[in-house]
Amino acid sequence: MTIRVFNRLASKHTRLVDLADTARDARNHRKAALLYEKALRFAPNDAAIHIQCGHMFKEAGDLARAEPHYLKATQLTPDDPDLALQLGHFYKVAARPKEAERYYSRAIELNPGWSEPAIELAQLYKSGWRNHATGPKAARIISANSSSGWSNRDGLVPELAPRSPGSQLRAHSEEITIRWLGRRERTSWGAELSILRGVDAIRGFCISASPIVEFRAMLNGLPFYTAPLQALSLKYENHDHRKRKYVFNIWYDFSEFRDGLYELELLFIDENAEVREHKQSVVLAPPLCEDDYPDSDRFVSVSTGNHRTIEEEINSRPSMIRLARRTRFPTPPRNVLIIRVDQLGDIIVCIPAIRRLRELLPKARLVGLLSFNNADLAKTLNLFDEVIVIDFPEDEWERRRVMPLEKQRELQRQLDPFHFDVAMDLAEAPVSRPLLLLSGAPFLFGFKDDQAPWLSAFNECWLRDPINGRQAVPITIKTLGLVEWFGAILSNPSQIIRREDLAIDRLAPYGLAAQDRFAVLHTGARLKFSQWPYYDKLASMILAKTGLKVVMMTDDPLMRSRLAPELAASDRFQLWDQRLPFDDFDAFLSFCTVFVGNDSGPAHLASLRGANVVNLFLARQNWNEWGHENKGYIISRRVPCAGCNIFYDPEECGKGFACIVNITPEEVFRTVMEFVE
Repeated sequence: MTIRVFNRLASKHTRLVDLADTARDARNHRKAALLYEKALRFAPNDAAIHIQCGHMFKEAGDLARAEPHYLKATQLTPDDPDLALQLGHFYKVAARPKEAERYYSRAIELNPGWSEPAIELAQLYKSGWRNHATGPKAARIISANSSSGWSNRDGLVPELAPRSPGSQLRAHSEEITIRWLGRRERTSWGAELSILRGVDAIRGFCISASPIVEFRAMLNGLPFYTAPLQALSLKYENHDHRKRKYVFNIWYDFSEFRDGLYELELLFIDENAEVREHKQSVVLAPPLCEDDYPDSDRFVSVSTGNHRTIEEEINSRPSMIRLARRTRFPTPPRNVLIIRVDQLGDIIVCIPAIRRLRELLPKARLVGLLSFNNADLAKTLNLFDEVIVIDFPEDEWERRRVMPLEKQRELQRQLDPFHFDVAMDLAEAPVSRPLLLLSGAPFLFGFKDDQAPWLSAFNECWLRDPINGRQAVPITIKTLGLVEWFGAILSNPSQIIRREDLAIDRLAPYGLAAQDRFAVLHTGARLKFSQWPYYDKLASMILAKTGLKVVMMTDDPLMRSRLAPELAASDRFQLWDQRLPFDDFDAFLSFCTVFVGNDSGPAHLASLRGANVVNLFLARQNWNEWGHENKGYIISRRVPCAGCNIFYDPEECGKGFACIVNITPEEVFRTVMEFVE
């Protein structure tokens, strides 16, 4: 074969694999499988493609066509424990336990320290196959491969046992993963689509073996963003070490475009001018008003008419400094709509819940939106201040309750004058949930419903029957539990608990007298990337501009070597880089004038003890979920990618954790001064 022909065949193979990968990422499993099969004509001994082909046929439900590809891959790579595990899974799905047992056992033989196939094998026996709970073979294998020597009768939890170091290694697919692309909402185009409003983020990554030299984002074919992407290593890749992870985090002001439906394309161009792409329909909608969302750090607005980049605009904004003590309702709701538009029994099971709601909101007007089937009974029970009766019939053909559009408009007009603060649907079934949208209430509440992402709050209230998995608690209790959850939202039950057995003289050995006022700066946090980097600068400012002493605590053994000489030499400053006895640590937090720390356990402990806490909060989670709740302030930053929930993969940030590093020492110092002056 000539070099030219060989290159042409290799190019066709690569192209087919790329098309198959795209189909796989779009969850078009059969199309992907057929494309992988075509690619195998040019490389019949490519084990990785045989595995992908098998996976896709399996996902498409065609087990007969999947099996030969798995077996061929096994012939090509007979000593791959992960492939043996995959075959075990395949045969388990195919209801062929004998073959599943064979390959799970093979995976254990190939990787003796790996607990996952041992667990699968034990579960296979536990299911009753061969009429024995564990089986001698499983017992031998499990005992030999578990540090605790557990057996199925021990009552232990084998999935918690450590796995072998190589068990996380795998062959990564070349793919594009989207972490955030707008909020999914109802649209006039008849479907839930991703909505981009004003300043928003598009986050994710591309995995590629060929170096990506350019990233381009386009709307309806018009480029609006281009940038190079940094190549990052894949921590768990065990097959092709050329593969790299290319992270993107676009911050963009989409208000520059007209509102409407667009085709978004994300293009990743490699050094060979080959293109990988992600296509998706999105809706560009009008920006919201920042003042309407004071608690959301994802909402960001920028000024127009200047020449700064959007990153410069966002990063130069002041941080958000909010009081830690907070409630969802600053004043109790005054007008509440309660929906129960079904049968007679349905209102009966809600009686304890509605009466409990009356106790929670004694001054509120409760309005019942009821059906003809249950309204008369409700009136006899004096559950509501007012009752609105509607016809919401069940359509047997559509198998749901329906309401024509003109009837919906009529109901809207009827509900508007009440100016409801809250509307809640007490039905567990989701059929009446959309009626909440007609209430005009800003707070919509009900049971969990995956088809209602617009709910302000929800609860599941599930008690599981261990045999059939269905509910095992009366619906009366479930509905009461729903209302109790609403009651918890109404208040802030956080507490200040001081220790009577702890006195400030416990700090005398640390050079702190009873009359001393001091600040504790706690620099540590479990997630290293969530640690604010300017504690030393803050310490210098406190020493220079106040009479406070400063106690800095750190888990960084190199912190001492990085301190400015004048800071380390100050007789009002001390650094602790070793673990203190808990009672001593507790005393520092209990008696400090002010505590400054990251989103960490010590900040919550200081809050529990009643300290004035300044919490420097990384926007990976919402400040109002995990920020402390008693005295003091929470400082955070508004960024379009807030709520990323990054944990094990900090490289996916793509913005250098701007949400923590751009909190300035001056902002923190001004907040500290609230408790000094």
